[in-house]
Amino acid sequence: MDNTIVIDEIVIPISVDYLEEDQVYQVSCPWLQGCHAWGETLDEAMRAIPGNVRAMIQARQDNGSPLHPDLEQINLQFPFTLRMAFA
Repeated sequence: MDNTIVIDEIVIPISVDYLEEDQVYQVSCPWLQGCHAWGETLDEAMRAIPGNVRAMIQARQDNGSPLHPDLEQINLQFPFTLRMAFA
């Protein structure tokens, strides 16, 4: 029996910082340590983070690394909408 739950939408927290020294925006996902995206504009960084989140989830699933409990049931074989909420 397959216990996979198909999730068609998930909301993840993000944080946004402007790195003055580098003059870029950094968007981070606190649920995935090390998951960041950068851009010269906030829009650029926000557009990059969903792909980085998906890649990080895939890498952790492939390696058997722990995931935040809300991310454990994601099956990347199925499409889902990734929504972001400011943490």
